[in-house]
Amino acid sequence: MDFTGERFIPGVTDKELEIEHFQRYKILQDFVKGKRVLDAACGEGYGAYWLSKVAASVEGIDISPETIKSAQLKYDKGNLNFSLGSIDQLPFEDNSFDVVVSFETLEHVNEKMQFDFLSEVKRVLTSGGTLVISTPNKRFYSDLPQYINPFHVKELYKDEFIELLQHFYKTVNIASQRFEVASVIDSENATGELYVGINDLSDSEVYQKYMIAFCSDVAENAAPIASVGVFTGKYNDVLSRVLSLQDEVEERNQHIVNLDQEIDILRDNSSSRINELGAQLLAKGNQLEVLEEKLQEATTEITERTAEITKRTAEIAKHTAEIQKLTNDLEAVKIELNNKRGHIELLLQKDRELKNIHSSTGWKVLRSYYKFRDSLIPMDSKRRVIGKLAVKTLRHPRLMFSKLNKGNLKKFKYYLETEDANRLEGRLNTFVERHNTVEEKDLQVQLYTAEEYGKLLFTDYENPQVSIIIPVYNQWNYTYSCLASILKNTADVSYEVIIADDMSTDETVNIADYVENVTVVRDGVNRGFLLNCNNAAKHARGKFIFFLNNDTSVQPEWLSSLVKLADSNENIGMVGSKLVYPDGRLQEAGGIIWNDASGWNYGRLDDPEKPEYNYVKEVDYISGAAILIRTSIWEELGGFDERYVPAYFEDSDLAFEIRNRGYKVLLQPKSVVVHFEGISHGTDTNSGIKSYQVKNKEKFLEKWNSVLSKEHYSNAEHVFWARDRSGRRKTIVVVDHYVPHYDKDAGGRCTYFYLKLFVSLGYHVIFIGDNYFKHEPYTSELQSLGVEVLYGDYYAKNITKWIKANGSYIDYVYLNRPHISVKYMSEFKKLTRAKIVYFGHDLHYLREMRNYELTKNPSLLKSSEDWKKIEFGLINDADVIHVVGSYEQGILQKEFPDKPVRNIPLFPYGDSYGERATINGFNERKDLLFVGGFNHTPNYDGVIWFLNEVFPIIKEQDPDIKLYIVGSNPPEDLKAKATEDIIVTGFVTDAELENYYNVSRLVVVPLRYGAGVKGKVVEALYYQVPVITTSIGAEGLEDADTVMLIQDEASEFAGSIMHLYETKDEWTKYSHACKGYVEQYFSINTAKKIISYDIINQENTE
Repeated sequence: MDFTGERFIPGVTDKELEIEHFQRYKILQDFVKGKRVLDAACGEGYGAYWLSKVAASVEGIDISPETIKSAQLKYDKGNLNFSLGSIDQLPFEDNSFDVVVSFETLEHVNEKMQFDFLSEVKRVLTSGGTLVISTPNKRFYSDLPQYINPFHVKELYKDEFIELLQHFYKTVNIASQRFEVASVIDSENATGELYVGINDLSDSEVYQKYMIAFCSDVAENAAPIASVGVFTGKYNDVLSRVLSLQDEVEERNQHIVNLDQEIDILRDNSSSRINELGAQLLAKGNQLEVLEEKLQEATTEITERTAEITKRTAEIAKHTAEIQKLTNDLEAVKIELNNKRGHIELLLQKDRELKNIHSSTGWKVLRSYYKFRDSLIPMDSKRRVIGKLAVKTLRHPRLMFSKLNKGNLKKFKYYLETEDANRLEGRLNTFVERHNTVEEKDLQVQLYTAEEYGKLLFTDYENPQVSIIIPVYNQWNYTYSCLASILKNTADVSYEVIIADDMSTDETVNIADYVENVTVVRDGVNRGFLLNCNNAAKHARGKFIFFLNNDTSVQPEWLSSLVKLADSNENIGMVGSKLVYPDGRLQEAGGIIWNDASGWNYGRLDDPEKPEYNYVKEVDYISGAAILIRTSIWEELGGFDERYVPAYFEDSDLAFEIRNRGYKVLLQPKSVVVHFEGISHGTDTNSGIKSYQVKNKEKFLEKWNSVLSKEHYSNAEHVFWARDRSGRRKTIVVVDHYVPHYDKDAGGRCTYFYLKLFVSLGYHVIFIGDNYFKHEPYTSELQSLGVEVLYGDYYAKNITKWIKANGSYIDYVYLNRPHISVKYMSEFKKLTRAKIVYFGHDLHYLREMRNYELTKNPSLLKSSEDWKKIEFGLINDADVIHVVGSYEQGILQKEFPDKPVRNIPLFPYGDSYGERATINGFNERKDLLFVGGFNHTPNYDGVIWFLNEVFPIIKEQDPDIKLYIVGSNPPEDLKAKATEDIIVTGFVTDAELENYYNVSRLVVVPLRYGAGVKGKVVEALYYQVPVITTSIGAEGLEDADTVMLIQDEASEFAGSIMHLYETKDEWTKYSHACKGYVEQYFSINTAKKIISYDIINQENTE
């Protein structure tokens, strides 16, 4: 073995190190007689060998294979064994050894491993066994000599060493090892023992270079052993070396005297020369000063004249711009004036027509009809609502009759009995709007003919974000059409186009006549597809390279959606488009590679709008017809692997190489590219370039055989996993009433938060909305996160069939809301082995009971009883129960003591609002804010109570205070209450809502009934706006009174508002308290911890 600089090797290492190491093992020979010994980190094995001469048995263990192999060959002894292993995982049974020895080990590992090592030693030692361990004393080894050993990780001071060992042993004794000056009297004929006397001749502290600890739970087994090693010849060697050094010093001192004399002579000779040069320098300096003054005068004059020119030029430009603006404004005014005149004339014409209509007999008859209608079905009456329902049924017969079922009829009857006409009409309008079908856009495909060719002028970007490389060989009409589609549909990303012309012979050679501002790479060499791409990529200037076949037609947002996805995470190495045929059928939504290297274009010839083809997902590969890759990764790889020349399998190989380096390969279905497959290379695999497809498959299989056998499935098996590489992730199916409208209600926001959380934790997430409707933009947003959303008529009719087909792949089911969960609970329990989590959002029966207690409406009492039966049945069937709030958790734990009931954060926030935005202070705010959607009855009831009972008291004390009522679907009677001081906004965007929170001084939540934790309360706390609410509004929140004021009576509610509204210090206290409260109870980390009790994401092993 060679000496590496740290591990001791007898006969190779320096003499001092040899003395230190041999002495440590020498002193233990008597101590280990007849005992079982472990030498941990035994190194070369010399020490273990010495101890084996007297010990019953010795085990040596070391982490270095080379060292262990050397020891096994060099020290072959029956009671001595060497094995490979790590000190933090000793491969021995408990109580295996009487003595454990480990010299110079601790300093080579970090603090955690030091602790783990000592824990392992304690485990393998017998009761009362002894640990002998050494390590350098950091004070004397490193600090005083200012020495750094590059092999050491964590050195210890003496007190640290003792403290660490006392954690494991009752008795710890420290001995020190060092070199001292010694006088020796001995003789070859001397008899008896050698007397050693240690005399401390100074008051200085002992130089403890190394500490040796003797440790045991039995004091006599930890007695330290002293030793003095006498090594003959050492003193004389040192003395000779000292005398030699003294002679060297005398010689060097004399040499220094000689050098000093020479310097004095040179100094005298150079003095006169320096004086002479100084005089010359002074004269030159005077000349320089004169020239500098002239230069300064000229520079000043140039600067002044340049400034004057610049000023005049700017004035001219300003006046020119003003003239141009005035000219443009004048032209615009003329156009607007002409438009106004035409509009006025049109209005006058319409007015004349309207007067004629109003004076006509028909209008009089129509007015009589409206009057008769209003008498039969008055405004704001339920008869009017039923009439409008009939009209909507006539307008949307297919929709309305498709939703005609027992459940919806029961809900309609309930709302008809419990709500007024305005709220009932609002629910009907929302229902119809929610289910209206959205028409899909047609593909934009145009193949230009020679007669249609026009000039294509591309923008010349200085720093393009994307370099679009189009490899071409003839087929000019396809190339031109491809370029035209790029120009039309790529205005939202900076890019450059590189035409990689592989020596075309058609009109491609005249591309400059048709296209401007593209780069054409044509250098007289026909390389074939792969090498052509590699060569053209050398000219790319963009952050990303996009390879695009010339037989393609790109669609709107094709490039921006890819760039946005790639920019969202540095771990994304390559993204690709969804490819469709010109007839609208799907060509590929990501590719699957089976373990025999055969491939599938997933979804080929199917409907590209199906949900399974429209979520962002990992894929085995993406067809090279449309792929975007980071330029840095492309350069790192060196381009396409040239073993696949001239073409085929280079795109699959590229995806595997990218993944092999730790990056992800993703499909972005928003990027749609029409591909005229076969134009580039044909379709016959028996001839032409297409024949390489078969040959290159074998090369690919040979290169990636180990990956294919380990990570990929047999042909056509486990497609559920293969289509998005989810086989090593847990699958969770989340069910709710519809795609979460996170900006409209708290329940939707909660579901959205947890879907995002499941994705971030690495789960394979599938969402089922019970109405199976593709609400936008909400569905697309979930799909962009990587959530597969099941929607459409097929899934609405065949969801049980889908569950049955894929049940074996589902690990968890997360059911939301009782009226939805009751439809799915039995199916998932019967057809899957999944763990089922039920989350009701709140206890509906409790909410209905409280509403009954307010209104005494008997239908509400019946509703409460019905809900309780449904909810308790679901809880009984589920494996785990999620609730929001400690109040409901307490109720259910009492009712179901054997069920795990988890209190989860309603909104798990990932940051503090103050970390991402500036929060206005007390003086920058005014007015009151209520936030809530009005499809939720408790919100309507609470606002009406507040307006009638509380707000008048507030206005008496401060007439300037305004109330902003923000939320979707406000009923007509509430909108009728709007004044200058009561502003009913209706639905607002998230950005607008954030602004309301940041300018309002207080948030009011005047709920009189309801259940669960209220989203509007949590949201206000997140935005750090103090809240005044009722006991219902604060329900379920731990220590709620530390962050909000709680009052149930109107006068006290108003008094609390005015107290916080007018007291800056109190307002500031509550505002600041909100931040810590949200971090404690409503953070992502809190949600992760609770979820992990029951939902664990680990690799599938099938």
